[in-house]
Amino acid sequence: GILLTSPMATAEESCPMSEVCGLVCPEETPPPSKGFAAAVLSFAVLFCIIGLLTFFSVKGKTENFFVAGRSLPLWIITATLASQSLDSNALLGNVDLSYKFHFWDGCVLPIGLGLSLILNGIFFARKINDEKVLTLPDVYAKRYGKLVEILVSITTIVSFLFLLAGNLVGMGAILGYLLNIDDPAAA
Repeated sequence: GILLTSPMATAEESCPMSEVCGLVCPEETPPPSKGFAAAVLSFAVLFCIIGLLTFFSVKGKTENFFVAGRSLPLWIITATLASQSLDSNALLGNVDLSYKFHFWDGCVLPIGLGLSLILNGIFFARKINDEKVLTLPDVYAKRYGKLVEILVSITTIVSFLFLLAGNLVGMGAILGYLLNIDDPAAA
């Protein structure tokens, strides 16, 4: 059965993983070196600066910012789409699922995302690009009208709010580890 522990339990007493699913209980993670934390935080600041410079240096229409005038080569589009899946939700969540349950539990999300990008690229990308639309709600608006566009927009906004919430929790966990502070204070 699962161990019920008191707040004063030792690491062995408070970890039922070996008893429940046969996994070794994790050891305490040592804090990172100051240099590692500084490097990670420096890269985060650098990426924010690059993003701001890009935002202000794009000339012309909004479309140039979102789709670069529809003139990017395939390898850049591939790298861009792949990088969108590398957020704290995916990195921390997939590692956690793999560790707690099984390797394939952590692989289901990235494999599914990769397959969806490939299938969308094969079957829909050219049609969507030919229609000169920028967002998924734009696609639905052209086919089904304004009401469906609004419903799809609301659904998209809600789903991205959940994605943002997960990323903020992941960012809090990463900052908590890097700066050696409690997760609630980091978030």
